[in-house]
Order: sequence, then structure tokens, then C-alpha cells
Amino acid sequence: MNNKFEHVLKPIKIGPMELKNRITFSPTYPFFSSYDNHINRELIEWIRPIAAGGVSCVSIGTGAINKKMPAGACHLVWMGDDSVINQLSQLFDTVHAYNCKAGIELVPLGEFQPFDERDKQGKPQIEVDPNKMTKEEIKETIEEYGLAAERVLKAGGDMIVLHGAHGQPPAAFFSKAMNGRHDEYGCDSFENRARFTVEVLESIRSRVGNKLAIEYRISGDDLIPNSPTLDELIRFVQLIEDKIDLLHVSKGLLAVHKLTPYVFPPLYFERGYNIENASKFKKALHIPVSAVGSITVEMAEEAIASGKIDMVAISRGLIADPEIINKVKKGQEDTIRPCVRCNNCINRTHNFFLPIRCAVNPTHGREMLFMNYPIPKSSKRVAVIGGGPAGMEAARTAASRGHQVTLFEQSAHLGGTLNMAASAPFKADIKKYIEWSVRETVKNENIKIRLATKATPELIKSEGYDTVIVAIGSEPIIPDFAKCGSNKVVWVGDVESGHAQVGEKVIIAGAGMTGLEAALNLARQGKKVTVIDMLKDSQIGAGGTKINMIALRHLLDEEAVKIITETRLDGLTENGIIVTNADGKKSEMECDTLVLSLGVRTRKELAAQFEGSAQDVYIIGDCATNQGTLFNAVKTAYDTAMAIL
Repeated sequence: MNNKFEHVLKPIKIGPMELKNRITFSPTYPFFSSYDNHINRELIEWIRPIAAGGVSCVSIGTGAINKKMPAGACHLVWMGDDSVINQLSQLFDTVHAYNCKAGIELVPLGEFQPFDERDKQGKPQIEVDPNKMTKEEIKETIEEYGLAAERVLKAGGDMIVLHGAHGQPPAAFFSKAMNGRHDEYGCDSFENRARFTVEVLESIRSRVGNKLAIEYRISGDDLIPNSPTLDELIRFVQLIEDKIDLLHVSKGLLAVHKLTPYVFPPLYFERGYNIENASKFKKALHIPVSAVGSITVEMAEEAIASGKIDMVAISRGLIADPEIINKVKKGQEDTIRPCVRCNNCINRTHNFFLPIRCAVNPTHGREMLFMNYPIPKSSKRVAVIGGGPAGMEAARTAASRGHQVTLFEQSAHLGGTLNMAASAPFKADIKKYIEWSVRETVKNENIKIRLATKATPELIKSEGYDTVIVAIGSEPIIPDFAKCGSNKVVWVGDVESGHAQVGEKVIIAGAGMTGLEAALNLARQGKKVTVIDMLKDSQIGAGGTKINMIALRHLLDEEAVKIITETRLDGLTENGIIVTNADGKKSEMECDTLVLSLGVRTRKELAAQFEGSAQDVYIIGDCATNQGTLFNAVKTAYDTAMAIL
């Protein structure tokens, strides 16, 4: 055992089950079930690497308890009928094969409504609204919870997660901000507020007894006015403590648009911010307490060792690297692939109902695609041109398949433009990913690295490679009028890297994620920042995810960054810039510095020059597409390298 993580690796008993360590996979739904919400092979194979990676328990997210699924609900796990038992048992068997416990989160689904700040009654928009439920519907829902839990038991599961956070019914019934009833399920007394949850737990226990562990998921803070205080929540959990085995502490509310990022904290937020609230629950309870929310294994060890919590639930970190626990046990924690908290995974599932994918783990969610992938017929000599994230991913993947790889990088360092993107203090996650990527590339014995070497078609052809992968990235868009040599005009990349300084009054042209993140960084340095863009307000933030964009916009508001949309940059003046608004009216805006963040263009023509330099030539990443994201770079690199046979 790795003594550095002795508390994380220590077993713990949760109700009737013994867990081999203190890390669980937090309930996550990947949108892999069939269209009619039945478990399929894609879902089973998706969970396999996470169970095999060493965690003590995995919980599938969103097991819908409804007898009848709402219109439009698809690709989830339907728990409302006994037909699920057979397939669910196959999923649990797969998890159990790795000495890992298995569970599923239980939730009732309502009719989907787009997120908004408030509905017409001034309440958060929640899917299952306690105010709209008849008593008969309440009783039916309570029974559906119990029946769904019984199906988990019949399928051979170990645990259910009762979702009582983020505006789910147990939370909604208890909250004065969401529950306006005045009957026995209303908020006129503490007992009435808690009644729904108590009856749900009694329904579950009446059907499964103590044969299943029950984890209760709670929001330590809903972050809206009139929501339960921490003291009220502690009193509430003390009331149900004899009916549950584990408390799982989260934060935030999905029903309020601006609070979604607190459920899935992006890279702008501090890690582990639920630990302190969780520690307060632990002091008042006699059952184990777990926390969630961007907690690293190092943070988990510290929090568990100090007695603040008993366990940690991780989702996105295990999506980025399912092998976290196995690597920790072997003392290989420096090989853990970091999650960059871009929320690409959550963005795809929650906003677009697409299968889950990861920006840094190219196999996550595509397990079936690569399960029986052909083995290379022979070892090839592969040249990779460009040492950015795409080039390094391609080099490592090709090398892992037995090919001999030479990686060319024109500069003196690996990392490409991602090095510049990681310079802001809130970009620590990106920086850790670059460091990991460089470390893993450099130590690979099948990769020869040639830094400060410009690869030309002639050089590549003369060295006789079988395959060439071109990953030379993109180039910034700089308008002709800005190529004047004035120190008043700078490129955002030079600002991020510290190669260019700005004045006190800054205008950033371009409201993609790069421009907006630069604005936040400069504003926090005390600069007065304005961002302009030709697009409408609803269209800005290119290159980012909705959840991260929500968080970033609110942080920019806090820093008083002004964003002006539907405005075109037309030229420079002695005191600033000339812009044209949507009505065609021109005006001058004063600034000390203009920062250009107008996006990038591909280097297709330059990349095409390598055609014919080897039998097979591939162009990947930013130099081949306008989708300048880490997800695109890693995915195209991995797919291309896998195709070298």
C-alpha cells in the first residue's frame, strides 16, 4: 500500500457493504441506454474501466423511477418496470468482477422545461414541482421509489443513491423557496417539510430492508434566498439518519440557470468547496459523510486524514482517468491524467443529450469503438510534426501501439499554444494537464523528441518515414489595419504569456472564451476592461461549454467587465479604436491597449505541403479544422494514431 494515501485506501463499512477504499464514482449518466431507456452494451462497457480502475463503488446516474417515462426522455436508465432487472444484473455483474460495489441513483423525471431564473410564480423551475402534485401523485411517487429500489436488490446491486439535492423532490419538498403547499407535505412545520423524504425512505426500507445501502445526496447550500439553512439541513439529516447509511454533500441548484456551475464546478472555481460543509454534517451525525466537487485524490487524503469527512465521490476526475486508485496504490500518482474541468462531458449530456465524451481521455464513452480494434501489422516509423496537445497525444498513442515515433517541435518547448492559455491563475488545471502530457511524452522510450527543429517536407521525406502526422496548429487572425507595428495593438496570446504589456484601459476585440478569459484575468489585475464582438450576446463564448460560460459571465460581471456585442472593429485612432454598431453607426472608443482575440485560422495550406512526404500523411487538430478546442485536438490525434496499421 502507498502510505502517502493510507486514509484514502483504507476500507470502510457503509450499511451492509464493505468498501475497499474511500473513493466512489459519483452518480453520472452518460446517455448510453437505448432510445427506449433500456440498458445496453454501450452502458455496460462504459462503466467497466471505471470499476476496473480501483474505486470502491460506482453509481449509475439518473435511474428514472417513473412507471411511465415523460415524453422526450430517452437514453436514460428506466427503473419503472421489472424488465430492467435482467439487464441491470448484467451491469452489476460487470462491476462486481473488479471487486467493486454497484449502485444506481433514483430520481423521478418530470416534463422537461428550459432552465430560467424563475417561473411565473417566482419559484425556481424544477422538473417535479411539489406545488403541482396531487396527494395521489405524491403517494404514487413514494411507491415508485420503493419499487425501483427493490429492482436494484433483485438485480444484485449493493446500494441506491436517493437524490435529495439540486432541486430533486426531497430537496424541493423541504425548501420554503420551492414548496408553497400548506397541507401535510407543505412548509408550515419542520415535520411536514421532511415528510416526503421520510416516507420515501420508509417505502424503500419496507422493500429492501437492510440488504441495500442507502446513500442520501444533499445540497449543503442551494444558494437561493429562503432556502434551508445549514442548521436546518443538519437537523433534517438527523431526522432521517436511522434510515440512511451514507450522506453525500453537494451544492447548488440545477433549476436556476446561474447556479448550475456550482453543481459542476468549472476551472474558475476552487476545488473541494463542499468539504467544509460536509465536515459540519459529520460532526453532528453518526453515519459516514462523503463530499463531492472537484476533489483530487490528494485533497481527499488530507480531508479524510483530518477527520473532516469519511469518503470522497469523484466523477469528472475518474472520467479523465479511471485508473486513479490503481495508480495511487502503485505510487504512480504523477501519471494520473488531470481533469481540466472544461465540462465538455456534462455539456454534451445535460445540454445536448449526446453520449458522454472527455476532452482529455479520448476513449471515454467510446469503449465499444476501440474494444476489438485491429492490432498494427508491423511497427512503422512515424513522424509527428508539432508538439502541442494534438501532436503529443498522437505521438504517445502511436508509440503505445508499437510504432517508432519522432516528434518535431519548432520551438524549444513542448505544449504549443496551450502553454499561453494556461498562464492565468485560474488556469491551473490546464497547466497541470500540459505538465502531465509533456511528462508522459518525454518518458516514452518509443518517442524521439527533436526540439527547436523546423520540420520541412524535404527533411521528412529524406528521413524515410512510413507515416506523417501534421499537427502544426493554427495561426491568429490579425486584420491588416492592426499590422502597423503599434505597441497599442497586441495579440491575446502575447498578453496571456506575459510577452506583451497592456495599459490601464483595455479593449479586447473578440468575445470567444479566449477573449473573455483574458478579460477576467486583466480585470483581476485592476485593469478597466471592455470586450467587443460582432456576434449577438447569445452567441459569444465560442470554444467553451455552456456551464463554464455561465460561470465566466457572472465572474466578469463581478469584475465590472463591460461586454458590447453586435459591434465591429473597423480601425485604429490616436486615442483608441473605430467601431460600427448593428445600425451601421460608427463611433470611437478610447483605450490604452487593443487586445486582438479574433480567433484563429487553419494552416491547411502549410500542412498540405507535407503531402507526398510519406506513404500516409494525416493532418489533425487545429491545423485541419476551425474547432480549436482541446477536445478536438486530443480526439483527432488519438483516432489518427490508432488508424496506423
